[in-house]
Amino acid sequence: MTTSAIATGEIEESRRWPADLLQRLADRDAEIWDRVVRSYRPCIYARAAQLRLRPWQRQDLEQRVWLALLENATKIRDAACLPGWLSTTAHRAGMALLQQECREISVDDVPAPPDRAGGSSVEREILRSERLRNLHDAIAQLSPRQREVVAALLQDLSYEQLAARLGIALGSIGPTRQRALNRLRVALPAA
Repeated sequence: MTTSAIATGEIEESRRWPADLLQRLADRDAEIWDRVVRSYRPCIYARAAQLRLRPWQRQDLEQRVWLALLENATKIRDAACLPGWLSTTAHRAGMALLQQECREISVDDVPAPPDRAGGSSVEREILRSERLRNLHDAIAQLSPRQREVVAALLQDLSYEQLAARLGIALGSIGPTRQRALNRLRVALPAA
């Protein structure tokens, strides 16, 4: 489904929305939220696909867009502008996610420290053990929830699987993950 086809469907759908749609969204009307999410989720996923986001990034993107809508629903002047607002917000949030990823270094991408001249395999093993101990110490400093999320993410589970396994809300996984990674970034250089 193309973005223009989605937009056409959104226009048709927007004609069926109640006049007080935006106020009801701001008031957290569950019925309206369910309808809006069902109707506009494809638009958000289309933006994620255009930006070639990974599954976990797509989930973070969706959470950011819905949170932005909750925070800004009363600032949107006309409900007919909602599809464009969501599309623009999804694009901007997606770009922010991509820029954030550029600042992060994957553990797989970190080059191994250079061997010291004449370093023995024993010295290399000691250094490896020390780095591993520093990592375990840093992880131990995380809150129990953050440790659970980091451990589960290492198993490459989707957010839905993580939420079910850990018994936490789907919307809290991304922020918990980000706080944990930030704490690890701060703790590891000092370790």
